[in-house]
Amino acid sequence: MSVSLHELNSIQFQKDFHYAKLTPTFVSCSIGLHDEVARWVLDKHQILYRDEKRPPVIVGKVIKQWIKRYAKGNEPIMIMNDALLYSSDSIIQYWEERGLAANKYLPDEPDLRKEVLDLYYYFTSEFVETRATKFMLDSLLPAKKQARKVLTKQTRKTDRWRYRLFYSIQRKRLTKQYNLDGNTPEEQVHELRKVFDKVDALLQDGRKYLCGNRCTLADISFAAICAPLILPEEFGGNLPLIQQVPDAYREIVYEFRARAAGQFILKLYQDDRPDPVSQDEIPKEAGILKRWISSVVISLKKKQSKLFHWVQKKHPVIKIPLIKVAVVSSNDLVKDLLHRDLDFTVEEINSAKMANQKGAFFLGMDRNNPQMDRERTMARNAVKRDDLERIKMFVRNLAEDIIQKSLNYERLDVPDKLCKPIFVRLIDDYFGVPAPSERTMRRWLRDLFYDLFLNLGNNKHKHQIAWNAGIERRSYLLQLLKDRKQLVKDGGSLEDNMLNRFLAMQHEPGNEWFDDEKIQRQIGGIITGILETSSKAVVLVLDELFNHPEALKKAIAVAHTYDTQKMFGYVQEALRFHPVQPGVLRFNEKEQVLQTASGKRYTIPAKSRNLALTAGAMFDPSNFPNPLTFDGERESVTYMNYGYALHECYGKYINSVTLSELVAAVLRLPNIRRGYGRSGQGSGLIEESFPSNFVVEFG
Repeated sequence: MSVSLHELNSIQFQKDFHYAKLTPTFVSCSIGLHDEVARWVLDKHQILYRDEKRPPVIVGKVIKQWIKRYAKGNEPIMIMNDALLYSSDSIIQYWEERGLAANKYLPDEPDLRKEVLDLYYYFTSEFVETRATKFMLDSLLPAKKQARKVLTKQTRKTDRWRYRLFYSIQRKRLTKQYNLDGNTPEEQVHELRKVFDKVDALLQDGRKYLCGNRCTLADISFAAICAPLILPEEFGGNLPLIQQVPDAYREIVYEFRARAAGQFILKLYQDDRPDPVSQDEIPKEAGILKRWISSVVISLKKKQSKLFHWVQKKHPVIKIPLIKVAVVSSNDLVKDLLHRDLDFTVEEINSAKMANQKGAFFLGMDRNNPQMDRERTMARNAVKRDDLERIKMFVRNLAEDIIQKSLNYERLDVPDKLCKPIFVRLIDDYFGVPAPSERTMRRWLRDLFYDLFLNLGNNKHKHQIAWNAGIERRSYLLQLLKDRKQLVKDGGSLEDNMLNRFLAMQHEPGNEWFDDEKIQRQIGGIITGILETSSKAVVLVLDELFNHPEALKKAIAVAHTYDTQKMFGYVQEALRFHPVQPGVLRFNEKEQVLQTASGKRYTIPAKSRNLALTAGAMFDPSNFPNPLTFDGERESVTYMNYGYALHECYGKYINSVTLSELVAAVLRLPNIRRGYGRSGQGSGLIEESFPSNFVVEFG
């Protein structure tokens, strides 16, 4: 009978821990072979992690500090805001359950899965792994200087000094831990030749991989566990270099490299070993001062609704002459400004950046540009009446699946583990743009959106990063279009999604102008705002509900009814109190006059940048009666969380479904509450432009 990896070995994790960092930490044995299998899987899934290598013996003490105990097989550990996993098997399973299908090393087909797992557990058994490790240590330890170098490479300075000053003590501990007095290196090699015989026999029929024509857990476990006999340069942990090992060791390596199985390992490492995400990408953690400032800002944010209410009441228009900025905040004035889209335009605000990113989009164009109406019409024609139901069920089912897998941990990092994976998959399923990797899609969309809407100081470095992302995405989309056209030409059929609908539109009479370049701009512009702003919105809604306990109780009750429309009322109201963006920018070339409903006039000087403070308009009593009261079931009010009038966000109706479903999925968790400490405030919520982490606890 075939069994799953989870059924064979359940995921091992620790509940009693505290961690609130922007990046997970992977603590591994510097020479660990099973650790290398876990690292290989992490790198395949493009997980950014702080790679903390520790020498043998010392690594056990570090792991014991985290999981309160240490035994052989507990390493490595992966520490995240919402889970602390230990053992390589646990880390592998965790990401195999959550990763994109293209990155998985375990096949779904039952018979093939069993074949892969049988080999995996054979290669990672004590018979193979322990012998390979013993052979390496037995061969290295007599050479004190070389052994120290291998064991402590890329580890902490304190670890290196321990091995430098107390090498004889560490060697004794290693000898005891790995039972090195039991067999000679020659005896280990004799047994390991049997493993290579088995693999040589499998490869005799010319197969590309051990279990067929795709790389699986069987292949990477064999390559990692037997790496000490081959010494591949691409090994993610520490191995000696072939030029530096003793002559007897080098001869063994030459022998095993010459075999078919040895060549297979070298090829796997050269062709299939994924590159890790660069440690340079790890964001800098906030220091004590920045954390204190963040806590102050969080406290002030809880009172911002009173500020919005006061500003629109006392100062409906604030003019700042030196920088030619006008802040408009009362309901009637904001509506007047945004309705007059020929007087107050958007092209001067962000169209240049869109063009520089190779993604000119109709929301960056003005009404007097015929291109805007033409391209906006194409975007609208690509939408079908039943799309919202399709999106709703896709998000609901995927959210429930992710949450089901998180129940045992009693914590959930909402943006990192729930929102962003779902939005990346939605961009594939509905919009038709599969991610080259989840991390790449996340990076593209974060960099592009930041430059368009948050890079107000026109930071050249940030713009260059976005420009690079735009070039990469454009090339990827154009190739995607080319591949799909070839598929149709070869007799294949295309799935129903927005990108493929655009392709079909190209053949309709009158659409000759709608070439691939325009399609890539269109779909690129549509997906740019999906990931980070939507994820941030979910976090802000939950954050605000936690700040209003009575509203939270009502919202939880609504969540259990699965009434998406009613839940959206709570989403809108929470975003009114804590908006993703408090307003939208416009430019007026000539002097303009805004007029209130009562007839009061305000002159806006020529060539001004105007912040239409939609957050202020939503605290105007003429629009929202009792504006300082949180009411998730308001009727006959005009929410402006997605802008207003001509340039209202294209994704408003999609967000009405996605945000509501994601918030409801979290609220249905038993005894839902804010996570402990910084992780429950949202690491990055204040310190970064977008929340990287926001942990909720439950159970």
